[in-house]
Amino acid sequence: MLAAISRLISMPVLCSLHPFPGATFGLWQIVEEPAFFSDDLPLSASEATELAPLKGLRRMEWLAVRWLLHKVTGVEIRLPLAKDAFSKPFFPEHRHLSCSLSHSQGVVGALLAEPGDLAIGCDVQMMVEKMARLAPKFLHEREWEFVYAQPETVHADLFHIFWTAKESLYKAHGSKELDFREHLYLAPFEWDGQRGQGKGLVQKGAFRQPFDLWFEKIQLPDNQELIWTVCRPA
Repeated sequence: MLAAISRLISMPVLCSLHPFPGATFGLWQIVEEPAFFSDDLPLSASEATELAPLKGLRRMEWLAVRWLLHKVTGVEIRLPLAKDAFSKPFFPEHRHLSCSLSHSQGVVGALLAEPGDLAIGCDVQMMVEKMARLAPKFLHEREWEFVYAQPETVHADLFHIFWTAKESLYKAHGSKELDFREHLYLAPFEWDGQRGQGKGLVQKGAFRQPFDLWFEKIQLPDNQELIWTVCRPA
């Protein structure tokens, strides 16, 4: 079922890899017109309703990330996709598969894994200056201490890693009632400026679930930089 999308050499695939056993993660920068996706992307009634009010880049990202997920599955006919009560995507007719989706400024990411009950998450984020200003909203005190113990030259990278990691943990948990500072944590990790691995934790009340994290910074063809993170239960 799982297939690398590197065969799609005519498309702007930024990466196609297997971050952990049984998983495929694809990253794609949009350069196509909307018709490229909509002409060959059959939608369910609920998906068509969700798409209808979207305009511009948001509409493009919505279409592109679902097209990318379809390509990652490696099947000819698109598998129906639905969302649960917390907007987490799933395959209602193929419960042996898990998935997670993300987008940022014209780049989309799709993570697919087996088994279907695996709590996985992915997030992509274009590097932006405002992340340093946003950091107080999602960093715990211990995480601040970790960041400021590192050279200032990597602070921007670390802010983006924490953000994408916590977004991926949030998606993996699947509930909207989580505070990024109080319920989502990252343990100290090694960062070489390009890629790394870490440990995350979702903890709220009596619930406690550790996660493994993989993250990487890549440079896009237009010289912008992006951080992506994927996670699975440890």
